[in-house]
Amino acid sequence: MYVNLNSNIANYLVECEIKLRPLQTCIPLREYFKFINLNSLNKPTALLKTFRSLSIVLFLLLTLVVRAQTILNSPYSYLGMGEIQGSENATQMMMGGIGVSNSNGIYTNVVNPALLARNRWTNLEVGINTEYKTLQDTRQKQSVFGGNYQSLNLTLPVTSRWTASVGIRPHSAVEYETRSYRRLNLLGVDSLIYSYKGSGGVSKVSISNGVRVFKEFYVGLQMDYLFGQVNRNVSTQNMSDGQYYKVQLEDLTSYSDFQFKAGFAYRAKLKTDLFLNVGATLDLNSTLNAEQIKRFATMDISGLTVINSDTLEKSKEFVQQIPVAKRFGLSIEKAAKWMVGVDYTYTDWTKVSNNLGRSSTLPVSHKVSMGGEYTPDIESISSFIKRTTYRMGVSYEKTPYDFLGNGNYAVDKHLSFGVALPLRNLSFLNLAYQVGRRGLISENGMEEQYHKLTLGLTFSDLWFQKQKIN
Repeated sequence: MYVNLNSNIANYLVECEIKLRPLQTCIPLREYFKFINLNSLNKPTALLKTFRSLSIVLFLLLTLVVRAQTILNSPYSYLGMGEIQGSENATQMMMGGIGVSNSNGIYTNVVNPALLARNRWTNLEVGINTEYKTLQDTRQKQSVFGGNYQSLNLTLPVTSRWTASVGIRPHSAVEYETRSYRRLNLLGVDSLIYSYKGSGGVSKVSISNGVRVFKEFYVGLQMDYLFGQVNRNVSTQNMSDGQYYKVQLEDLTSYSDFQFKAGFAYRAKLKTDLFLNVGATLDLNSTLNAEQIKRFATMDISGLTVINSDTLEKSKEFVQQIPVAKRFGLSIEKAAKWMVGVDYTYTDWTKVSNNLGRSSTLPVSHKVSMGGEYTPDIESISSFIKRTTYRMGVSYEKTPYDFLGNGNYAVDKHLSFGVALPLRNLSFLNLAYQVGRRGLISENGMEEQYHKLTLGLTFSDLWFQKQKIN
């Protein structure tokens, strides 16, 4: 018995608008099964093993979600609700973060919801991050290492034109601690210590929808539910009177509100298997509702035992200003072969509080990302290397972080690359690596050098559809 590849996987990829070049030959059915393992769908044992594996992955990721903490110390996380985490998954991180216009219909695009409409298979993506970072200023240097969950996302085709997705990921993180000393007598003893400490973060659950309006025009809407707590403390510790007590002002802010993002994308066919893609996204709201509690507390030297406390404000509601981003993307691709693209992001921070007691307004930040991917031969049956997708990218961003208050804003630039290793069907193991630097000691008074490694798994399969073999 023989089967033509065009009638199955190639036809699926055509539906996803990844048009493979036609195959003129047929292969034995048993070889075809080795390629995409469709025979496993007819074996209950194989299905049980698949779902058991997925259950283990889900359990591990949900455990990370529940127990997740801010991954690393970052003095730049004092702004607003903290340092905003990137919305890219492992696939897009390999390419400098681009994703406004590009999507191949296999992995889930979490940057532009409009491009979800190109996903025709059920898709489950999970990811974790690890990072090694070195921070230094003019006086000291520190190295830290940590990790956290990166995302958990499930994508489901609803109709031939509509695809929906639900996921959870970190949205922002706060983690910093600085100290300063003051001498209270002529002997030069550092007897008064000022401490500034922040911790916590905000997570978000996203529900996204992408619709193909016309043949090559897509629109999308993403709704995020943000939740979490951020604690900022300012303390003074007197070491000169022999009692060593500490007076601390505590500020606990709880976030719980919705955020929306709209997107569109258009795909123009230049010639056979060659396409030009454009896209854009826009954040639709600039505020979030929050509750704030403040209190003064007197503690012992350990900082754990409260001797006396006084609540200043109880459950005060306020509106948190958040940065609003506009993203634009352009890419060109040869279907199922290669793609190169560029994204530009304009983020307005002017209404966000700097939390530093400064009267100056935060600036607008600009980010440019470029990247691409290459697959030697996605149709190859015998070569694992040829079916592997290779990706690379760069990113340059002028951030709103002005550590010294001198008008020099830190620049974040990094190089990224990675591979998508094929598993069964259209599933992949994604490995993304980023190396970069944020800020310069000579210009900003602080410098961060970082190495990030992201591990992601993409599981794709046909659900609620009957398998057809010609």
